[in-house]
Formats: sequence, C-alpha cells, structure tokens
Amino acid sequence: MESLRLAIAVRQFGLLTAVEGSDRSSVRGRHVQALQRWRLKRVIDYIDADMSSKINSRDLAAVAGLSRMHFASQFRVATGLRPHEFLLQRRIRRAAELMRDTTMPIIEIALSVGFQTQAHFTTVFKQFTGCTPRNWRVGNHMLPRSELETSAAELL
Repeated sequence: MESLRLAIAVRQFGLLTAVEGSDRSSVRGRHVQALQRWRLKRVIDYIDADMSSKINSRDLAAVAGLSRMHFASQFRVATGLRPHEFLLQRRIRRAAELMRDTTMPIIEIALSVGFQTQAHFTTVFKQFTGCTPRNWRVGNHMLPRSELETSAAELL
C-alpha cells in the first residue's frame, strides 16, 4: 500500500512540475532537463506534417536527435505528456477541426489523421472528448455560409 501511495505521489509531483512550466523534473533521484524548444518544435512540426502515417517514439526521437528513452523523459518534462499521448491529442484535435470545418466522412477523417480503423478512432475520440465523433460533429459542425443562409431562409 505504501508503494502505491509513493508511486501516486511521484506521478503527481512529476505532472505538477511540468504544468508549472519548470524546465527540470526529478525522476528516480536524477534531474531530467526538459526537451529544448527547438527540438520540441521540430517534433511537433514533424507530427503535424505527416500525421496520416504511422509515427512511433523512435521516429520522434530521431527527429529530436536523441535516444528513444532520453527523448521520452525530456519530452514528458517539457509537455506533461508521454509522446504517444501527445500524438493522440494532436490527432484528435486535427480530427475535430476537420469534422467541424468539412463534410468529409468520419472514416476518411480517421484515416487522414493516422488511425487505422474507424473503431479505434471512435474509442480514442470518446476518451478525449466524452462523446462519439458523430455526436461531436452534430453538436459542433460549422455549416458553410450558403447552407446557413438556406437554413435561415427556411426558418423565416
């Protein structure tokens, strides 16, 4: 029970440090420096530019010019998230933009942001937003101006 309490405390402390904007965190008694901003920018640009392909932590570490484990620890200090969590968050954010601003089918959106199946996309999307992609789209879809004018004319 004491080990569990300690693990929870260490995790909370680590997340708190990253949220407060500190550029250092302590992991198992050693200090971990946050990923440098230029490296972080390169990683984010890489993710955004090639989101539809399979991206793994080795790819991201190579873009940052670091070993996989060194990159992962520095990335977590800099962002507060593991690289995979960050990648999923970016994919879901982009998918939400596409659902809001386009009429692309959800399966095409899922594939374009890097998910292999619509089922996996739906599961992850629901974890992040609390609702399914379809329900989210119904509540947040921005109609093109001509459709807005048509809808307004029908109401009047």
